Amino acid sequence: MSKSSQIRSEGKRAEVMQRLEQDFEPWEKSRQARYHAGELSWERLCKKGVHNDGERIYKHFGKLDDDGEPRGLTPMHRILRRESKRAVRHGWPDNEDALEHAHPVYRHPSAYLDAIIHVDDAELWAMEDGRIDDPIIADQPHTRRKILRWLAEPQNEHVLRAMGDGGTDIWAHSEPGEGKTSLANYLAGVRFPEINNETVLWMLTLDELECLPLAPFMTAAVPAETRIEVEAKPRNPTLPSVEIDLTDVFRDTLTYSDPRDLMGKIVPGGLYAVLPDPYFRDCEKLVNASFTSAWEAEEPAEVTPLRDNTFAFLETRAKDDEFLHPTTLVNDEFSDLVPLNPEADENDTARKVRNYPVAQGKARKKNLSTFNLSHSIARCDEGIREKNRWFVTMPNTPPPSSTLSGIGNVPINMSYINKLVDRKGKAAFWRNQNYAPISWDNPYRRFRFRGEISITYPEREVALSDL
Repeated sequence: MSKSSQIRSEGKRAEVMQRLEQDFEPWEKSRQARYHAGELSWERLCKKGVHNDGERIYKHFGKLDDDGEPRGLTPMHRILRRESKRAVRHGWPDNEDALEHAHPVYRHPSAYLDAIIHVDDAELWAMEDGRIDDPIIADQPHTRRKILRWLAEPQNEHVLRAMGDGGTDIWAHSEPGEGKTSLANYLAGVRFPEINNETVLWMLTLDELECLPLAPFMTAAVPAETRIEVEAKPRNPTLPSVEIDLTDVFRDTLTYSDPRDLMGKIVPGGLYAVLPDPYFRDCEKLVNASFTSAWEAEEPAEVTPLRDNTFAFLETRAKDDEFLHPTTLVNDEFSDLVPLNPEADENDTARKVRNYPVAQGKARKKNLSTFNLSHSIARCDEGIREKNRWFVTMPNTPPPSSTLSGIGNVPINMSYINKLVDRKGKAAFWRNQNYAPISWDNPYRRFRFRGEISITYPEREVALSDL
């Protein structure tokens, strides 16, 4: 390569790196960031009053200003207070008809608010008694404290009554490209940390890094003793693919040896992009099913898909008491994980799928929530459909039929969904008899880098090619 060509190549590489740096500038001031950076112990950081990621993250999203920067989202406690004030202006709670003037989110709290506000029995008791200065409420991060105090106000008694103890489960479905992944970024990644100081585990499959909008606030959890290659691949053909480090995208990294080990390293309010362990360490013992790595298999059909790591993470949360803080597990391509009529194959897929709802029920009692994304609900195991309580239907997507086993009543129809046609950033939350429309801003629009971030395990790829 001539010197001038080398200079041009270096310039184009620098252009790619500059765009990545602008998009993924890490937020390093929070309690979670400083803890994982090794500055202070978790206890010392708590005493110093350092803010949590959830108390700031919503300020980095929302509509873009004239300079292309996010203006920030309205805090959830302000949105809720605005809706309750509207009902009060129309005579609520003395006049029950006044609720007809309120937004469905406020009118039918079991359809949406119960799914996103995670409380335990002790908090419910304090709010029911009006003990808003009780330490169980007063010591919460300020964004959560304001939500709990709003719940305790007399005009919101119907909302408080709808709140359930423990984890929740949300299942969003859509045709490709209709917004379910941006919804997960917005709701699980931004609102849950804001509302609940939630810990988020986004289970990656390596096919796509769907959690990239959250990366500046995320720790990448990396399996131990695993060589990883990361590439930024621009869509612009004049720009080169560039080998990068995980920390060029994610805020920081930590290493884990097995699912139990990771549960001992995460912290309240932390956001984690969990890279799957290609060796499936401790998975067989946790799930009581077969897991075969690429190095152990004798033929390709025996190799366990990387996504099966999720079963082990669900089981460790169900069986162990290592980490009981409210936590959300995000599962993309959920129909691949729990297919309809799973086979009793070399990887014990049928056993794993059959045991999933049992483990989910146990984990839910320990404050684990799930946020599942799939193209189809009908293509997933019916036992898991029966366990799920909240569904989200996106634009241009037919709601499932009430005759589909495990679904129960479906309160929306295609006529209602047609009102959302070509309205990206809108969806209908529903459960049993009630539903509520919601909307959000596309978190991907602030990106200057256009392309893919590719993660591969080169040694696994070699082992697969040798089969």
